[in-house]
Amino acid sequence: MNNKVKLLNRQSSLEFLTNLSNKLGPKIYIKRDDESGRGGGGNKLRKYERIIADAINKKADTLIIAGHFQSNAARALVGAACQLGLKSIVVCKAMIPEQNPTFNQNGNALLMKLMNANIITIDAEDDFQIEMEKIADNVNKKGNKAYLIPFGGSNLLGALGYLDCANEIIDQFQNAEKTMPDYVITPTGSGGTMAGLVAGFAIAKNSTKVIGFSVLHKDQTIENIVNKLTNEIIENVKPKFDTITDFELNTKFVGEAYGVPTENGIKAIKMLAELEGLFLCPVYTSKAMAGLIEYIKENKIKKDETIVFIHTGGMPLVHAYYNQYE
Repeated sequence: MNNKVKLLNRQSSLEFLTNLSNKLGPKIYIKRDDESGRGGGGNKLRKYERIIADAINKKADTLIIAGHFQSNAARALVGAACQLGLKSIVVCKAMIPEQNPTFNQNGNALLMKLMNANIITIDAEDDFQIEMEKIADNVNKKGNKAYLIPFGGSNLLGALGYLDCANEIIDQFQNAEKTMPDYVITPTGSGGTMAGLVAGFAIAKNSTKVIGFSVLHKDQTIENIVNKLTNEIIENVKPKFDTITDFELNTKFVGEAYGVPTENGIKAIKMLAELEGLFLCPVYTSKAMAGLIEYIKENKIKKDETIVFIHTGGMPLVHAYYNQYE
């Protein structure tokens, strides 16, 4: 399970946010997974290192992923395929209400166009899995070999990438702080990022608690996904001791729907930009940061505690939602 292709050049940096910490109270660090790799970077590249290695081991030359026109996962997959000399196909359908007249031509859609992505559009009511399998059959009939990428890169192979991230955070804190953060905060969509973090800290016998703010599911679905993936990771690693997982999943910051910005999320984008020169995205990281800010205000996270916020990327989405910041 440790067979990987190299999509990340180094550990992502861990930066202390002086101005945000002074404003909100706790010591806040940011894990810069937004700065990693090609194709626009982001958290998906950690997931794809093992997933694409599996595809190559199975002699696949064409990677197929489902998404929408502003999908970070699709854009990162296309970039990784370009880097590795593989073909990629993005199966797209409308999943997010168009936010402005250029929504499907800007942001991630524009970057995929520049990378000459092969985008196949299906109807909104079509089933992703069925359509991907049809396309894979056509690819195979033409003499190539297709490999289906799991939704959001969130299977066991993908989630192991965030076991790596948990180990990076532990290593970086041991060198910088000689102690561990009280909390790691992450946006949670398809669940693999959070599951990898939860399993990673549990396997390391680390007391850091992972708090995920859902950006997709508003119900128990996402907690079930994270629990399942976390257990799969622990079973795969097989530590020689009982593990204790410590996490919280909050589904109250999704807002109207996936991909629809929230008022507090936009405020969080502006705050980080003004205070730190850092850019969150309207779909993922802004909603998690809005959750963190509220937790601090409600004293669920105390002023003497230490936090790591996982910046999962999504910078191109800032441009796609250009009309939201007035």
